[in-house]
Amino acid sequence: MSSAQQNTANTSSEISEHESETLNPKRRFIILYVLAYGGGFIGIFGPAILSLYTRLTDVFPSEVDGLLSPVSALAIVSGIGAIAAALANPFIGRLSDRTTSRWGMRRPWLAISSLIFTAGILLVAFGPGHIVTLTLGWVLAQGGFNGMLAIYTAILPDQIPERLRGRVAASLGIAQNVASLAAVWLIGLFAAGTIEFSDLGVITGGNPSSPLRFLVPLAIALITAFALFVVLAPLDRRLDRSQVPTYSAGEFFGSFVFNPKKNPDFSWAWISRFFFMLGIAYLLVYQAPYSEIHLGFTGSELDDVVLWGTIATVSGVVITGYLAGKLSDIFHRRKIFVIFSALLYAISLLFLTFATPDHSGLPIALIGLFIGGLAQGIYFGIDLALVTDVLPDKKADAAKDLGVFNIASAGPQFMAPFIAPLFLGMTLFNGSGTSQDNFSALFFFAAIFSTIGALLVLPIKKVK
Repeated sequence: MSSAQQNTANTSSEISEHESETLNPKRRFIILYVLAYGGGFIGIFGPAILSLYTRLTDVFPSEVDGLLSPVSALAIVSGIGAIAAALANPFIGRLSDRTTSRWGMRRPWLAISSLIFTAGILLVAFGPGHIVTLTLGWVLAQGGFNGMLAIYTAILPDQIPERLRGRVAASLGIAQNVASLAAVWLIGLFAAGTIEFSDLGVITGGNPSSPLRFLVPLAIALITAFALFVVLAPLDRRLDRSQVPTYSAGEFFGSFVFNPKKNPDFSWAWISRFFFMLGIAYLLVYQAPYSEIHLGFTGSELDDVVLWGTIATVSGVVITGYLAGKLSDIFHRRKIFVIFSALLYAISLLFLTFATPDHSGLPIALIGLFIGGLAQGIYFGIDLALVTDVLPDKKADAAKDLGVFNIASAGPQFMAPFIAPLFLGMTLFNGSGTSQDNFSALFFFAAIFSTIGALLVLPIKKVK
């Protein structure tokens, strides 16, 4: 037998052994996996939803004397940070796919990415109040987090058998959305030296400038990542150096691409996710400005409204998330769930579009956020399982291909802030009457993008 044949035989044997070892992952591993996934999103959602915006309002309180407005600064910082997110995910994924460390393929990059994420968050929280410094910090934070995310998503095909994949993917989707609620709640809880509650049990007061708004979510992300790092030790895949080709410029640039002709199902799934996430991105980036400018809440009221909005969303996610994943596994259907959820999310955005531009619009907005949560629970529970089913190469390039797929999630976060001024400046649905805060038009076009995302799932053939 030739050396090449021997390597192929060894590789096939190792893959077979690896698959047999992961047919029945222990419940403890699945729980820690889901917790780490959710913990990571707590770490990034805390700043993304609220802390980063309030930090920018401190640095740029208003558009005077040539300074940026907080909304303009948010567009710059979020947009450039999203570029780092889009690049880091497939790049770290490709590196982990070819890592031959005795520590395993995934664990070294989980540790490295966690350190980069930490450096970025600390720079945003404690660095000089300058747009360049804040942008650099957010670039590091997004790059580090998306490196962690590349590892988390690679674990799904690595360690979870197909018969459990829908349910575990649904649990990850629920964890991601619960993380947004936990992040907002923790930001309020740890922002003040003395905790006070309103009659409704909502946290009041708090210091919007407190660095604890960054540090507490960060600590949770790191603790849960470390727990997964430990439990993954005996399970992590390991490669022999003979199985890895020499790294080249082609390998580097190959980290960010795939062949659409050879993988049409993966291509349609990618494009569908891109348009759906473009609709999601506007709400993620602009929820706090929408609540402040369109609905008219400021100060501690703004924290409360963002919290209640997050509660409405997460409540919907919890209702539909796991059930959708379980039904998908039972009936062996993915597409119908993804299509329905994307269309439902588009409908939810119309509630935000037509909410009255003052305090009285809050109930309609909350209804829209709840319906959006129902949709996200279905979508994120099923779509990741669908994509895992149509990966071009589950064995050799799982992390890289999932990283390329995650560009479809990070890319819209880059595009959304730069396209948003086109919609914010429209006269369509402009109930507020000012020139650059037309959130009704913004969410109307976000609904259109989500609808397009739903329709683009139809051509996928490999998955029912």
